[in-house]
Amino acid sequence: MIKLLQKYSTFLKYIFSAGTSFLIDLILFKLFSVLFKSSIGDYAIIIGTVLARILSSFYNYLMNRNAVFQSDKKGMDTKTFVKYYILVVIQMLVSSGLVFIGYRLLKIEELFVKIPVDILLFMVNYFVQKKFIFSQE
Repeated sequence: MIKLLQKYSTFLKYIFSAGTSFLIDLILFKLFSVLFKSSIGDYAIIIGTVLARILSSFYNYLMNRNAVFQSDKKGMDTKTFVKYYILVVIQMLVSSGLVFIGYRLLKIEELFVKIPVDILLFMVNYFVQKKFIFSQE
């Protein structure tokens, strides 16, 4: 059991980091969606996604850099920061687009569309971050 935990420790830490980031993102997404829905309608989904992702992604970057992939670089690491935020922008566009389209097509609560979309993106992001962003070159 110990060897199994050690083997998957990076992924388990990633799950914790992503899970807490996801909760922050969902809470902020719902808050911003409610706040902006009366003024901009369904487009509050896109604005809510963007604002929530900006805030939750900074927390996620710090967690992934320092705790999950344990970067040995001290201070600000511009290279990983830029690569990480390129991924965040791509993920944000894909997430907001798919949630917006799914919401319009399915006519269900936007949170119920966002959860499966972001779970799929979670898996893709793990491999991208491990191989391209925080890899120990």
